[in-house]
Amino acid sequence: MANKIIIFSKLIIIPTLILVIFCSFLSHKDDPKRKVRIIVIDPGHGGKDPGCAGVSCKEKEVALSVALKLGKLIEENIKDVKVIFTRKTDVFVELEDRAKIANDNNADLFISIHCNAAGKAVMVKDKKTGKMRPKTFKNSKGKTITVETANPEPFGSETYVMGLKNEEGKMKVAQRENSAMLLEDNYETKYQGFDPNSEESYIIMSNYTSSYVIQSAGLAMKIQEQYSKKAGRVDKGVHRQSIWVLWRTSMPSVLTEIGYLTNPNEEKFLGSDKGQSYLAACLFRALRKYKDEQEGIKITYKDDIENQVPLQNENYKLDNEKEIVNTIEKPEIEKDVEVKKEGDEKTDKPIDKDKNNEESIKVNEKLVADQKAKADSVEKLQTKQSKIEELKKKHRQFIALADVNYKNKNYQESLELYRKALALKGKDDAYASQKIAEIELLSKPSNSATTTLTAVTTAPKTESKSTKSAIIFKVQFASSEQQVDTKSKYANVPDVSFYKVGLTYKYTCGNYNSMNEAKMLQTKIKELGYTDCFVVAFNNGSRMDINEAKKLTEKQ
Repeated sequence: MANKIIIFSKLIIIPTLILVIFCSFLSHKDDPKRKVRIIVIDPGHGGKDPGCAGVSCKEKEVALSVALKLGKLIEENIKDVKVIFTRKTDVFVELEDRAKIANDNNADLFISIHCNAAGKAVMVKDKKTGKMRPKTFKNSKGKTITVETANPEPFGSETYVMGLKNEEGKMKVAQRENSAMLLEDNYETKYQGFDPNSEESYIIMSNYTSSYVIQSAGLAMKIQEQYSKKAGRVDKGVHRQSIWVLWRTSMPSVLTEIGYLTNPNEEKFLGSDKGQSYLAACLFRALRKYKDEQEGIKITYKDDIENQVPLQNENYKLDNEKEIVNTIEKPEIEKDVEVKKEGDEKTDKPIDKDKNNEESIKVNEKLVADQKAKADSVEKLQTKQSKIEELKKKHRQFIALADVNYKNKNYQESLELYRKALALKGKDDAYASQKIAEIELLSKPSNSATTTLTAVTTAPKTESKSTKSAIIFKVQFASSEQQVDTKSKYANVPDVSFYKVGLTYKYTCGNYNSMNEAKMLQTKIKELGYTDCFVVAFNNGSRMDINEAKKLTEKQ
């Protein structure tokens, strides 16, 4: 009887379990054109954690208000989407619980809403040198900390996706958003020793990335576009950063900083009902567009939300008004003075005061008109330069995303992105034009089904057997003490491989016979967020000195 049970389990139960496990990997989560049915909205901070603050506004209050307005727009206008909030009142929610809410509900999208803050170093006079220097102190761990006060100058909106780019300035954002865990009980055990104030912790986290980074970046770009286009926000771009809630969520996730509470004008906007409504509408339009693209739906919306009247940035507006007022007030017209010489009273002609007044008014009006024209010209030039920089930034983002899709053989998506990049830069964009031609060649019916990407890319020059001996150049972009699943951890990096040095795994991409080709790949990998990547060389599979490899290949 026991043998029959064992045989039955082998024939029925085990295959069934295997099928269930296999099907779980084929769920809608891995489908790039998946349905968007559940959206988790996360208002940052809350309760005992106020976040950053301005003169009259707290981050936790502004974030909650915008989140609730966004949720209402979704519920009223997209009936097939369920909205879940990590909090709907002023309560403290732990970082791990925010991610857990999204994961437990199998959310299709996670958006965390925050406000930004800027600081500047407090300067003191050095007693030894007599020169001014930043004021510092040492914390409990002996690390030197710079004392800062609020900086009222920076303004603008930016959006973050999970990534590896822990550059100075952006690292402060990650530390501020992750520092909420310090308010939690037993946080060191709960977060496995992660210290939000330690750069070493971010180095460990940087060994991982999200497989949803492409979708997340696509949504982030749409959000930034809406901020600039409709809400009058200055577009500070899309960035990749090691932020805990983004790392722990198993779906496309973004964290958006809607503006600076430390900037007086921006704080006034963020604290107003009008400003919060505009920002919520921006997020809604971006989410709706993202959802339609994911589901392959093409709809042109003509509702009140889509046709919302664009706003002008209050910081730019105020600066322009001040410039015009200052230039208008400077010119002064000298008053006509009647000068009489002694004894000439009889010969002096009476002055026509009305005529002089008219001429004075005309001269005044002309000066005012000239100054306004000059101010308008400066404003137009600044606007033009700002637009040029914005276009350059969007072009780089389109190219970076297109290259990722291209390497992953998502040719249709990459083709659309290359075309968008070409439309921004025009015929001068030789790189985008070349890639478009390659993809179009791949899609021609005459090509065999076995045609691969390498068949249409520029092949390296034919080399003799002696030169093939072969020195290979790769780009090293990450390392870890444990071997990781490269398909999930580095899904956005093409042609990943690794080699081992001692107990450390070194991850590389690419496989080139020339240093220049590897350098080109290094530039693209940096644009994806791996800023510390570098070129390495191998000879017959063994790592060699890069300078020696360069010399040998140049001689060939």
